[in-house]
Amino acid sequence: MSDDKKAADKVEKKAGGGNKLMMIVIVLLLLVLAAVGGLAAYMFTSMGKAPGAQTEQVKEKPKKKHDGPPIFEKMDTFVVNLAGSDGNLLQVDMQAELGDEEAKKKFTDYAPKIRSAVILLLSSKTATELSTADGKVKLKSQVKQIINEAMEAGDDPVVDSILFTSFIIQKQ
Repeated sequence: MSDDKKAADKVEKKAGGGNKLMMIVIVLLLLVLAAVGGLAAYMFTSMGKAPGAQTEQVKEKPKKKHDGPPIFEKMDTFVVNLAGSDGNLLQVDMQAELGDEEAKKKFTDYAPKIRSAVILLLSSKTATELSTADGKVKLKSQVKQIINEAMEAGDDPVVDSILFTSFIIQKQ
């Protein structure tokens, strides 16, 4: 009988070990179900939103729009010698279109630095470069870029556009 008793104890021990394994499997299954349920709840609550929309809002600052007519700031008249040996002169009047009153204040604060940068740009041009419409359009974008760089505007440009109000090339 003692051999039968030992065999019965082994069967009971195996059954007890199986119970522990079964408990572990059930606990793991419950954890997986909870994770899937949490993911499903997250997906349903974020439906209707564009993917990455929330992160884009954090990255992009809302750009302030000026209500009403645009703000223009007249710049002093520029008279420069053009590049080349022709001895040509350029006289140009410009106005900068600004986004708001804060941009206008910054523009006037940086006026000497802006004027210096624009004079350097204008004097590097030749009469043939500036005599065509394409040359003038290219110059407008370069002046805008130079002004925004002089004001250390970075990714948020202060000047929206440049307008020529007078443009005279005097050939000698």
